[in-house]
Amino acid sequence: MMENEKKTKLTEIDFHYLKTNSYRSIHVDGVFGGLTPRGNLYLELFLERKPTPRKVKHLVKDSGIVGDEIEREGKAGFIREIECGLIMDIVTAKKLREWIDNKINEFEEIFPGENKKDA
Repeated sequence: MMENEKKTKLTEIDFHYLKTNSYRSIHVDGVFGGLTPRGNLYLELFLERKPTPRKVKHLVKDSGIVGDEIEREGKAGFIREIECGLIMDIVTAKKLREWIDNKINEFEEIFPGENKKDA
């Protein structure tokens, strides 16, 4: 490049968001994770639910209609179903935290006093 030629400075750039074939929406009730040995942040996103029973027994009325449940076999307690794991460096984690903080502030401005459940 010659000395008298000016370098052009890029002032705008477009980013196009495309969804992959495996894209899906995920409901999140909580997160579990920590730091990896290389210093990245690892998060597993989960949803909480009651266990699906292995078997349920119902009475059958004389008319053939299914009646009340009388027995249930399966796990007790709750399930934390891990939907996905995320790994990111600390710079990305800080950007994610900033984005979430901004969305929380936006929510609180639009819906003052509507914190429906505690974290």
